[in-house]
Formats: sequence, C-alpha cells, structure tokens
Amino acid sequence: MAKYEPIITWVFEQQAEEYGTDEEIPFHRDHIEQAMEALDIHVGNVPDIPYAYRSRRPLPDQIAQYGYTAVVIDDKREGEDPTYLFTKTEQLIPVPEVVDETHRTSIDALPDPVHEYIGKDEQGVLTQVRYAGLLDDFTGLDTYHLQSHLRMRVRGREAELDDLYVGVDPDGDHVALAIEAKGDGETLNRNQLIRNTRGIEDEPRYPDSVRTLAVKLDEEGYFYLFEFEVFRDGDEDRVETDRVWKYEFESE
Repeated sequence: MAKYEPIITWVFEQQAEEYGTDEEIPFHRDHIEQAMEALDIHVGNVPDIPYAYRSRRPLPDQIAQYGYTAVVIDDKREGEDPTYLFTKTEQLIPVPEVVDETHRTSIDALPDPVHEYIGKDEQGVLTQVRYAGLLDDFTGLDTYHLQSHLRMRVRGREAELDDLYVGVDPDGDHVALAIEAKGDGETLNRNQLIRNTRGIEDEPRYPDSVRTLAVKLDEEGYFYLFEFEVFRDGDEDRVETDRVWKYEFESE
C-alpha cells in the first residue's frame, strides 16, 4: 500500500498541469500505468489504487492541500473504461458520534464455527448480519438474501454491489435492499452508494422500489447499520443519511 501514494500523486501532478486545480480533475487507468512506468513501481491490482482513495484512505497531503477530498468514478463520461475524478466534494461518510438507536444482540446467533473463524472484512460483516437477522430488525421487513458480489452495469460501466436482499412488507410488496459493507479501516463512500442504487434501479428484473443500506464494523467490533436517501438535485445525485443504528454483540 505504500506504493500507492507516489503513484496517485504523480497522476495528480501530471493531470493538474492540464486541468488546473480549481475543478475536478479526470484520469484513467492508463495514467496510473504511466505513473508506474515512470516511477518504476509495480502494482498487480491496478484498480485497487483508485479504490483505496475512494474508501480506505485520505488523499496524500500534496493533493489534499488543493481542497481535493477523494477519488470518485464519473458515470457521466462515455467509454467502457471508468473515468476517475479527483473531487473536492466530500465523499467519505464516517460513523456518527450520536446514533439514532442502540441495540444489543446475542453473539450466540452465530454458529460456533462461524464465530471462531469470522473475519473483520466486509464479507465477515455481511455474514454476521445475515446470521443475526439484523436486516429484518432494522428495516421492519421480512428479508431474504438474493446474491453477494452482484456485478451490474451503471450507465454502461461495470460495478459491483456487496449484497442484495429482497424485503417483503406486511402487504406482500417487494423492495430491493442494496447493501454496501465496510470492515474495520474502511469508510463508506457517497459515490459508491449512488452507483449501487442506480445500478439496481436500472435492472428490470429487480423490484422497482430500492432502499439503500450499509453496514459498517468499527475497531471495537460494533456494527452500524445505515439507511440513506439517494435523490436527484438538479443534474446531480445526492446522498443523505436517514438513520443509523448501532448493534452491540454480547454473549448470553
């Protein structure tokens, strides 16, 4: 991961020469590959570099000093390969200091083998949420897991949703639950939540109604379930946090 900072800084400096530092600055995968060649640094998983600055870490000081906060994917631009942007719009959504509700649930909801080996990454988070039935409690629906790692198209470009559930309300109506998960050390990203929502909305095989959710694990092992409103504001997509519940797992 120490390799990422000089690469993303090189890309920024090269692109800033062309675009200036007043607005968002676009770049592509080939710019990252040019940086690796110029710096003689090899990274096997090239897309993980922009992803790291979308969800896992702040931009280097050499970039942040100009007011840039994160890297996002720009779905307005045409082309199969994603166009990334250095953006000045705040993207990362931290866990709030004050949550709407706090709940306690038993660690015994997890089978012993799962409890013994479960990881703290996003898939471990989703596994614990599923076994403990937290989504039923949080949404007030009967929820059914449909698919993990759902690949979809968002305005012509590939995206991946961590988990998709279908919820059923008391009247029998269905709603799609688009879920983003973040483990310890990762942060929720507005651009990613927007892409998740639009991707499910554009798929005719899923329910027309979509609720945008997220689950975040902190360093103390607490779970935070978020619900967001994703909406259009003029020409822009916006995200607002509707509510956050905290879940504390306890042994019985």
